[in-house]
Amino acid sequence: MNPRAIRHIIFASDLVWIVFSAIAAYMLKTSAPWNELQFGTAFRNSMFLMTAAGIAWVFIFHRMKLDGFYGGCDLPAVMSKLFTGVVTLIVLIASAGFLLRENTSRLLLFDFAVMTLVLTFAGRVVARAVARRFSGSGRRHRVLILGKGRVAQALAERIHQHPEMRWELVGFLFPTANDSVEAVPDAGRASQLNSLQIEPLLKNKDIDELIVTSPIPDQGEILNLVANCHHRNIRVSVVPNLYQLYVSRPTLLDVDGVPLLRMGEGRPNVTQSVLKRTVDLALGSAFLLAGLPVFMIGSLVLWMQKGRALVSEKRCGCNGRVFRMYRFNVERRAKGLAGMERLLQMLSFTELPQLVNVLKGEMSLVGPRPEPVERVKRYSDWQRQRLCCKPGVTGLAQVHGLREENSSEDKAYYDLRYIQDWSLLSDLSLILQTIWTITRRVMSEAPASFDVSQTGETPTEFIELAHADRS
Repeated sequence: MNPRAIRHIIFASDLVWIVFSAIAAYMLKTSAPWNELQFGTAFRNSMFLMTAAGIAWVFIFHRMKLDGFYGGCDLPAVMSKLFTGVVTLIVLIASAGFLLRENTSRLLLFDFAVMTLVLTFAGRVVARAVARRFSGSGRRHRVLILGKGRVAQALAERIHQHPEMRWELVGFLFPTANDSVEAVPDAGRASQLNSLQIEPLLKNKDIDELIVTSPIPDQGEILNLVANCHHRNIRVSVVPNLYQLYVSRPTLLDVDGVPLLRMGEGRPNVTQSVLKRTVDLALGSAFLLAGLPVFMIGSLVLWMQKGRALVSEKRCGCNGRVFRMYRFNVERRAKGLAGMERLLQMLSFTELPQLVNVLKGEMSLVGPRPEPVERVKRYSDWQRQRLCCKPGVTGLAQVHGLREENSSEDKAYYDLRYIQDWSLLSDLSLILQTIWTITRRVMSEAPASFDVSQTGETPTEFIELAHADRS
């Protein structure tokens, strides 16, 4: 089934769950018997709730990409996004009720929110299970990637994460500097082929689509290859050159048949910046107040053990501005810690003092993690785009398992993606995902890998198996 059709079905089912949840919440509130007459009464009396929720969900669903497939196979991320979306839905319904003088009880809204969250999450779990169940049955869309490196592997990772697309990655064709293409049908053998020699390979492998992810030295060769693909009814897709430089969603322009990708501005506007700062102050103060007992006890124990509770490190913030980032005096990545130091490290409370940096305006709750000055000096111009916003206590790269020891380039891909898709709702979702990550770490006493997207690893094994199965 077409992925777009699946998303439409999920959205339609969400509207059904909203109607059911509104009626069920009314029935629970009134303690009415569950019969046909009472269902009709509940339907009429819940008309405002159903209408307001349905209209608001159209905006929330598409703005937050709540289909359950966007972002790969990460159920905690799906739950956190849905939770944020449902909370936003309740706020919008309450606001609409206040303006239109519709009296909706808080208990009814609470029951409605809980049922909507449970039903929509269950619907996505079922949809993903069905997609995985049928992804291997029947004939799938067989894809060959022309290119190698980060872009090609990122595309392979996304194919692996989206079973609903029913794509099968057959392998890679590696462009070389010798105006030819290196075909690697399996992990142990390589051969040089030109575009005409590739044609039998495409036929033997029964390829449906060729995806070009990197430029070919000889443009004539690639044009001949594309022509041969069209002759064999093989679809050709192209990943735009330097797509990873975009810090916002590009728009496609057609200038008399010449396609142009226009890059928009990725930085938040003044209104968004003020809103983000307001949320930082509100939530930062709440988190600091909630963590005050840990802050005081941890400071006292570390001061008694080491003579110093806090340390500060020079980091680069927004636009490269240097500031001092606070943290508890616990050695990073140290082995064999015990007592309070081990507890602070396991809970990631070593970073709790950075809430002070948030209140001072040097950091934000969510954003790219700040890095040392010496490391920033070695940034490429592309990596410097990370500095266009305030650094965060947590961020998209950290949710996906990247830490300080990972390269700046690896983190930059996630950080620029965060900047590209920034919204207040995405910030709230990432905070929830961070809480879930810490909770899971406490329960298992070690970070667990849900899938390749959380570990930062590329699906090398998957690709090798694709070659091996077809060789």
